[in-house]
Amino acid sequence: MKKTKTRPTRAEQKDRTREDIRRAALDLFETRGFEGTTIDDIAAAASVGRRTFFRYFLCKEAVLFDEAVFPHLTAELDKLLTSGTPPARAIFLAMERNPHESREPDETTIRRRRLRVAFLNEPSVSDFYRHQIGLMAQRVTEVVRKHPEHAAVPFLPELVGGLIHTMTLEHLESGETRPFSLDAGPWREAVRALERSFDA
Repeated sequence: MKKTKTRPTRAEQKDRTREDIRRAALDLFETRGFEGTTIDDIAAAASVGRRTFFRYFLCKEAVLFDEAVFPHLTAELDKLLTSGTPPARAIFLAMERNPHESREPDETTIRRRRLRVAFLNEPSVSDFYRHQIGLMAQRVTEVVRKHPEHAAVPFLPELVGGLIHTMTLEHLESGETRPFSLDAGPWREAVRALERSFDA
């Protein structure tokens, strides 16, 4: 019996278009460099219009990144805080539950990460990444603030957001050449040192 081909859904078509644009951009970045590649070049190589490019990516820099930094983080953090996990512990557990780190990256992801590291010295790439990190830290602060018992402690939500902001920036500034550090020990010691400084 002959099988009939099923047409891709709208969501599948959108995913395919996004990946076509991303692959075209990565090919051009590898051959022409970041500055030598324009959005018009990418659109032409992906056989889409300039307006279509902007429906999928905010800018050229966004091609090198996921849609958000640690997109799973706020949902995991909210679950942990709801279950009664203290905020500092919750942020480390939420980071450890990153579903993207639990599976082997595909070829496109490997290429994207490699190029991202190579282009971090480009001011626009670095600025874009830092902006995304700032947005992620802000979302973390807002999640902690949603929980009345934590919101009632002055500056606690901001401290948790600041912690994840600092951790992620440190990873960025290392050139992403070492694994993301989830060791709570150094951060715990830093908090203790801060507490001791008030008693000095």
